[in-house]
Amino acid sequence: MLTYYRNIFLFICSCLLCYACSSTKSVPEGDRLYTGAAVKWKSDKKNKKPSDFSSLSDGMNNVIRPKPNKKFLGMPIRLWLYNLGHEPRGKGLNYLLRKKWGEAPVLVSSVKTQITSDLLQHYLEDNGYFQNEWSAAIKNSGRKKASAIYTVQPNIRYHIKSVRWETDTSTKVGRDFARTNNKRRTLLKIHDPYSFDIIKQERERIQSQMRNNGYFFFTADNILVQVDSTNNGEVDLFVKIKDNTNKLATRAYYMHDITIYPDYSLTDSTQSKGPVTLYKNFRIIDPNKEFKPIVFDRTMVLLPDSLYRLRKHDATLQRLVSLGTFKFIKAQFRPFSRDSSLLNASFYLTPYPKHSLQFELRGTSKSNNFVGSEIAVSAKNRNWLHSATLLELNLSAGFEVQNGGQSIGKNSYTLKGEVAATFPRFITPFRINPPTPYVPRTRLSTSYELWSQQDLYKLNSFTLQAQYLWKQTRNVSHVFSPISITFVLPTDTTSAYDSIIHYDPSQKAALEKQFILGSNYTITFNNQSDKRVHGFYISANADVAGNLAGLFLKKNQGDTAKALLGVPIAQYIRFQLDGRYYWKLSKGITWVNRVFAGYGLPYGNSQQLPFVKQYFTGGANSLRAFRARTLGPGAYRLPDSVSRYIANESGDIKLELNSELRMHLVSVVNAALFVDAGNIWTQKYIADQPGSQFHFSNFGSQMAVGTGIGLRVDASIVVVRLDLGIPLRKPWLDPGQRWVINKINFGDSDWRKENMVLNIAIGYPF
Repeated sequence: MLTYYRNIFLFICSCLLCYACSSTKSVPEGDRLYTGAAVKWKSDKKNKKPSDFSSLSDGMNNVIRPKPNKKFLGMPIRLWLYNLGHEPRGKGLNYLLRKKWGEAPVLVSSVKTQITSDLLQHYLEDNGYFQNEWSAAIKNSGRKKASAIYTVQPNIRYHIKSVRWETDTSTKVGRDFARTNNKRRTLLKIHDPYSFDIIKQERERIQSQMRNNGYFFFTADNILVQVDSTNNGEVDLFVKIKDNTNKLATRAYYMHDITIYPDYSLTDSTQSKGPVTLYKNFRIIDPNKEFKPIVFDRTMVLLPDSLYRLRKHDATLQRLVSLGTFKFIKAQFRPFSRDSSLLNASFYLTPYPKHSLQFELRGTSKSNNFVGSEIAVSAKNRNWLHSATLLELNLSAGFEVQNGGQSIGKNSYTLKGEVAATFPRFITPFRINPPTPYVPRTRLSTSYELWSQQDLYKLNSFTLQAQYLWKQTRNVSHVFSPISITFVLPTDTTSAYDSIIHYDPSQKAALEKQFILGSNYTITFNNQSDKRVHGFYISANADVAGNLAGLFLKKNQGDTAKALLGVPIAQYIRFQLDGRYYWKLSKGITWVNRVFAGYGLPYGNSQQLPFVKQYFTGGANSLRAFRARTLGPGAYRLPDSVSRYIANESGDIKLELNSELRMHLVSVVNAALFVDAGNIWTQKYIADQPGSQFHFSNFGSQMAVGTGIGLRVDASIVVVRLDLGIPLRKPWLDPGQRWVINKINFGDSDWRKENMVLNIAIGYPF
């Protein structure tokens, strides 16, 4: 069998080699396939490679045109697809190969070395290298292939000798402009290399500072930076306001009238006319009284009779946007009169429709490998009580089935209902208005969920919660829930479930009545963006329950624990950290790494964490080489005779490490290679689960490890994910036998059935 698969592998490699040889199939006679370009930097003792050469090299490579054919894992797959087809006559396979999937060969005849040399020279001049010597050559490499070589003999690099602000300090604008010369904030540093990009950034910095001091019409185009070079590789920079600057740009403005049109229509201008309501110096024109004036008391940061400041302007717009009530927002600023230093502002706000009703039919996936479909209905009122408060009613019903493994009796259905109101302010006994560009919120919600697992049990969950949500900066957000009440009530347990408890008593915790009264806090940092090469996501959570209730409740006679309405209250503290690092190695290739750590400590009234607060591992969003909730805790292994009915292995401690290489293939199809490691453990010794307790001395040897490949279809509105994983390390085996790499046998059907886990999910795992 191994020989059979080896032959298949050799056959595939031979096919790839043949395709590689045919990459020049479509290259015309007399021409060559362009394979790329390189820049050679001739350095000597007087002019060594600079410390930022890597950045300079990347910049020069970005300038070079044209780009060679794209490659995936070093192979020009799209070029091969192009060569497989012929000139299309219609919309058939040839059309797909040539016009959609494939990529035409980039030819040497399209390379203009002189133009590229000029572009490279301009790039180096922008970075302090002037009067360089360039040469270019085409180098043939192999059959009908060639590359371009650009060689530069750089001159000495110019550095900044001095920076001077030239301005007339007898005028107000001159004095304010002189204050922008802040040695701590300026980007023009003495002894730094000359950089045209840094000069542009400095002009933009000065523009922002001037506009934050009232100069509404001042722009970067009003700033002149003169460069005076010397013979010894140094430059003197002179920063000043241009002589022909418009008078409006040199005048500091104060806000006068601020008029708000909260129900502005883009098609009906008559709605912008009506009686004026004066509220705290704001002018509000709202003929239909759609919004209470207090809404704008908390969103308008730019105030009448105050100096115009850009940061307050931006904060006002950001707060209006973050209300989520207005579809379009337009701000207009005009001088009160031609020679006046007063500025009038008008804010035209076009609201979303007040009421909305949304129906959805969607696919669902959970960490326990349940997949299915769900019908959801969402009704929204975006301006409840005329206060920009969002009122939501969410209802859903779904059917799920667990994929993977030998599970039986795994069908389930869910019913959910939630009512929530999100207020655009903090509801507190005293006023709190964080000084950020984002609107703070208070969310009050109540929900009910019924989860029914076929032939086993039903689980009812009631939740009441109050939350404060606010953003500190663009990247940092907070969620604080001062009170969160959860009541879990199991019903309709069957004899099949009773037999499971008989074999695994730890499963009993899953269906105990649970009353959780506590608080939790989450802080999240997220700086991901399409432009960032390195992105980070860090979320930390603290969850505390039962401390206040425990002070007031007393044990009834004969009870072993403090109870409320006959249900023992939970007392615990729980902390968890989720950290992710996103590294864009190149266009279409991203390396993602994740660390998750969770720690829970029951105390007082509780011997263990409530089941809904315990940790699980395995499944589509965790260790993908292991079926959901069947792994751990520690070295313990749930008997197969029980796990095929129900898998709910949980713990108080969790550690998980994930690494995934994501690669774009074609169109909306992406691939991934991943490695996962981790496990869960219990805080205390449990006789029914030998090997489950956490110990620093051996937790590393109890880490499960798995690897696999994934395929993702990213259709922008939804990501369908398939991940196929296999275990490399099984912690439940005897020490010394836990690594199972040498037992991998894809040709054995029994091995595949036991070890290969296919995860079907919606969205990325992290």
